[in-house]
Amino acid sequence: MSDGTPAMAAVAGERLGRAVAVLRFDELDEIERYDAVVACASLLHVPRAGLAGVLARIWRALKPGGWHFASYKTAKAEGWDAHDRYYNYLARDDAEGLYRQGGVWTEIHFEEFDGVGYLSTSARWLTVTARKVG
Repeated sequence: MSDGTPAMAAVAGERLGRAVAVLRFDELDEIERYDAVVACASLLHVPRAGLAGVLARIWRALKPGGWHFASYKTAKAEGWDAHDRYYNYLARDDAEGLYRQGGVWTEIHFEEFDGVGYLSTSARWLTVTARKVG
């Protein structure tokens, strides 16, 4: 188990009663270790230019038949929000292109909905659930 933010890793470690590593997605180098990789509102901060590489790392880290879930804010061009945080604002078409390339994912499901983001601001969300072939 890992998280890219030291404070979140500490909270997870307290709740789980075990150590949780601090690890960013672009540092993930495990091979077929995980049953699932959940990226809830985290991959949306990966620059678009690096997202394909991060998804390849996630795929490689999953066991055959493993699951991946990610949520992204969408409906805008990539850039910085009013709080100086970067978002890739991945559109569904772009997500489909990333997740369908190479035929390495199966059972891919996309869902879009209106919700809220950090600080309770309204946001359009895209979720992706995909399974590793194998």
